[in-house]
Amino acid sequence: ILFLSSCQPNKMFTLVEPGRIEIDKIYSIENNSIWSQFQQKEYNFIFWTVNGYSLERIVFFRPIDDNESLYDHNSFFTRESEKRPTYNSNMNKFEIKEFFEDCILWSKRLIKINSSNFKNYKIDNIDGLTFDIEGQNELGLNYKGFVIACIKDKKLYLAYFIASRMEFFDKYQKDAKTILNSIKFL
Repeated sequence: ILFLSSCQPNKMFTLVEPGRIEIDKIYSIENNSIWSQFQQKEYNFIFWTVNGYSLERIVFFRPIDDNESLYDHNSFFTRESEKRPTYNSNMNKFEIKEFFEDCILWSKRLIKINSSNFKNYKIDNIDGLTFDIEGQNELGLNYKGFVIACIKDKKLYLAYFIASRMEFFDKYQKDAKTILNSIKFL
């Protein structure tokens, strides 16, 4: 059964080699190590990992329009019975941070999340924000990471890195910062 489900044509894991990489005709980034990329057409995000989604990941979201959420209602992670948080292009930077946190909690990716170190940040010369995050999943695993976000043409562009605090955050944070700092819009 596992073999058959991994062969579905709309699910794709690909090896990402070092170099300048294009992500879904949205971003271009400079990668300095080997990652695996997961992409599925019905999700509005692509993630990279080395050891697996629950240990470390970089998540790149496709642009989010007004009245959309980071995680769509068709995802098996989400709960349709609860109202999902939605984006509004008039949000200020603090509201974007709260929107991200609400989406993470709503999707059940983490059951606790705290943010700190809130700062202005530029993504490819577009004014945005960055902040650090810490949280815990439902199994009690503690995570640490950071988020970058900006609004371009009224759309929210957001990416984040998160990893287990125990071993993987320290091991991959430098690579993740280099990758996210290199984002260029296509």
